[in-house]
Formats: sequence, structure tokens, C-alpha cells
Amino acid sequence: MSVRDTVGVSGVICTILALLPASSAAQSTELRDPEAAPISQEQSVPAATYSPITNGQRVKWIVDGTVGVSSLTIGIVTSAWETAWNTPEEWERTFQGYGKRYLQREADVAISSTIEAGLGALWGEEPRYIPSHRRGLWPRTRYAMKTVFLAQRRDGQLAPAWGRIAGNVFNNVIENTWLPPSVTAGGQTTLRTAQGFAGRLIGNLWSEFSPELKKRFPGAKVFGFTTKH
Repeated sequence: MSVRDTVGVSGVICTILALLPASSAAQSTELRDPEAAPISQEQSVPAATYSPITNGQRVKWIVDGTVGVSSLTIGIVTSAWETAWNTPEEWERTFQGYGKRYLQREADVAISSTIEAGLGALWGEEPRYIPSHRRGLWPRTRYAMKTVFLAQRRDGQLAPAWGRIAGNVFNNVIENTWLPPSVTAGGQTTLRTAQGFAGRLIGNLWSEFSPELKKRFPGAKVFGFTTKH
């Protein structure tokens, strides 16, 4: 991954973790349903609180992740970041180039989300991020990390997220048909795929810890990241 992308991804992850209150373990307990059964660190999610996603919710997840307020706002920020660093260089630092980057990001999210949710429906793969309901900073962070590549099935148990992996790989292959050479040649497709998984990690961390951040900064206007990049 380039210095530019390493700085961007690492900065967001470190910011999320640094803003967590010292009492994260205690606060995470408050997020649990007090009537729910105790949860061991080995369980994926409490069976009593997990409801499998419906077909209608899958469609809503795709739409919200593509044209929802949070997703559109993130697109504005990431497109500005790429324009500042002039990537792809063929699109230059212009308003037209910014527009191309924004539309490219929207296409990326739409294609990957549709593949993930559509293919995953065949075996009941959960595309949404399901909070861990665990205690402690590291157990929750570890859960957010492993659910980049794992997802709940209909029984609430974690299994390989084949739909998500396929969506993140094939969407980058499809995008090679219109992206300029500087971001398609020499392993750049693999790099973009890795960036997609890094973006999922950022989204997972935000979804897991944002309740604590909102409690710590109650007056702040924050928007949540979607499970797309």
C-alpha cells in the first residue's frame, strides 16, 4: 500500500481507537440487553438477540450503503483526498477529475455491495456489521478485525464471508474496464482490493465503538461509517 493510503487508513483507525474512553470495558456492558444471556468470548453474537437479515433489509443495505447520507458524505471526503493526492493521475487535480473520482467511488460501492448481498443471500450470509456485545477494548477490536473476513449465517454463527470477499475482488476487476492505466497495471488491482478490506475494517471499528464516542462527545454532530469503503 502506498504512503498516501497507509497514512489515510492508519490515521482513521488510530483516531477511532484513541478517542475511546478509558472505561470502554465498563461502557460496553451498558450496551447489552440486561436480560440477555451471558456471552463468552468464543461466541459470535448472543443467539437470543440476533435476527437473520431479510431480503428487504438486504436491498435497503445496498441502497443505504450507496446513496445514504453517510455514504455520500464519505464519498465527498475520500474523493477530495484522492484529488489532493492526484490519484489516478490521469484525472488530474480539477473539478472534472473530482467528479470522476466521486462517481467512481459510487460505482465501486454499488457493485461490491450488490455482489456481496446478492451472492451471500444464497447461503444466508449477513452483510451488515453485528456488534460484538463483548467487554474490553481488545476483544471488541479483535472481533471487528476478524469480521472483515467472517460474517454471521442464519444461525448467528460466524463463517467465511464468501459473498463479501467475492464482492470486493470482482468489483475491482470489473472497474478495470474503465479506470485509467495508472491504477490497473502492476498489481494495482490487488492493491485496491486490499484497500477495500481496510475500508471494511474502519467501518467495523466505527460501528463497534461509535456508541462510546457519541457518549463521550454528546454535542458533536457525527455520522457513522457504512461496511463499505
